Amino acid sequence: MLCLPPASHIHLIAICGTAMGSLAAMLEEAGHRITGSDDHVYPPMSDFLRQSGIEVQAGFDPSRLDPAPDLVVVGNAISRGNPEVEAVLNRRLPFASMPEVLGDLFLRQRRRIVVTGTHGKTTTTAMIAHLLAAADRDPSFLIAGMPGNFTRPYRLGQGEHFVVEGDEYDSAFFAKFPKFLFYLPDILLINNIEFDHADIYRDLTDIERVFSQVINTVPANGLVLANGDDPVVARLLPRSPAQVQTYGTGSDNHWRAIGIETDGLSQTFTVVEQDAERLRLRLPLSGSYNVHNALGAAGATLSAGLSAAEVTAGLESFRGVRRRQEILGCVGGITVIDDFAHHPTAVARTLEGLALSYPGLRLWAIFEPASATNARDVFEERYLEAFAAVHRVILTAVPRPDRCGDDPPFSPDRLVARLVDNGQLACFTPQPEEVVALLTDSLEAGDVVVFMSNSGFGGIQKMLLAALQQKHGSPGA
Repeated sequence: MLCLPPASHIHLIAICGTAMGSLAAMLEEAGHRITGSDDHVYPPMSDFLRQSGIEVQAGFDPSRLDPAPDLVVVGNAISRGNPEVEAVLNRRLPFASMPEVLGDLFLRQRRRIVVTGTHGKTTTTAMIAHLLAAADRDPSFLIAGMPGNFTRPYRLGQGEHFVVEGDEYDSAFFAKFPKFLFYLPDILLINNIEFDHADIYRDLTDIERVFSQVINTVPANGLVLANGDDPVVARLLPRSPAQVQTYGTGSDNHWRAIGIETDGLSQTFTVVEQDAERLRLRLPLSGSYNVHNALGAAGATLSAGLSAAEVTAGLESFRGVRRRQEILGCVGGITVIDDFAHHPTAVARTLEGLALSYPGLRLWAIFEPASATNARDVFEERYLEAFAAVHRVILTAVPRPDRCGDDPPFSPDRLVARLVDNGQLACFTPQPEEVVALLTDSLEAGDVVVFMSNSGFGGIQKMLLAALQQKHGSPGA
């Protein structure tokens, strides 16, 4: 277990990711001196770190390790061959991964609520953190996104709970296993399980194995809250040493959502616990998957001691997370939305929810295949159905085609041809400037445009808003 003296010097390699940047700020707040380096130093994380008083330098240089820091934290985007990593190893400097530092220095003293699953982790983590904070429980949290109810993605509170997003992605080049295995949850929430991260896992069975491992870390007096509507999740639950409560819309779930009503971008539903109505919730988000997210958050916080009234009031004031159905603006009657969805299931559910929220309007999906899995052709077939709810699809180029490794590469133009053969309006437009020009010429009042990528998308969202403002004038309501 890590043990650092007060005011230690800690250097973070690849500091500008959301989790690493938040950890850096937490360590600085705890009294340590923090430095960091990254080859992608850009807002908003670079601004956040600067405002936190943390020195960040562009690029990697072994001289950053002089004098030697007390600890080096290595991000999971870093591989052997990185000049700072090689210097750390050659000089025998102490080093650790981000989840190891988080687990040892911040989580062990708290009651840990760990949110896992292929989809919905960030939103559900933000929901739970907000519900606890709104009820004056002063939680600590770490969210891999920018929550609308807070000014930063982390907090070190005085309350007993620490809410953390439990990622199944690997921890570091020297720790090729999931981050969530460091977190030792008291309450473990599992939203869903699908095949993803094809650069890390061979198949769904491989992913099930690591979720079985995290279930096995929950103490016997802990709680596993799991989506009982998900068949993969359901078949892992009998292995749990802890109490299990399921949630969903199916009749066998411990927590159920009934009477779901949609009103624009909001939904209302009743939460039933073992056939007893507990509360009526208004959720300011669309999509059936967000009902599951809210059910899990409600179950976790009720189990943590919140009252039904506190959960009801807290959820109604939830503001979501940036880049999760985030409305960027409305110009000339055209609504522009930014979303993080990239896995075909997340794409399909997001688009289905938006189609229900904007009935009768033309919905445009602009998709960037930016993840390591998207660089492969593994999901190409499933995207044919994922885009079914939209008026028109525009695919852009794969930003890092080299990430496919030895697997067959994903082909945007091949997918577009197949979409067109299925009767879908679709085109492959590689460059952001070309996409903006096409949209500016083609969009009409009432249209809804959603950008979908787990990367920055080259700033295309702001480019479109600027072009629409130039064409139509100031943004409208």
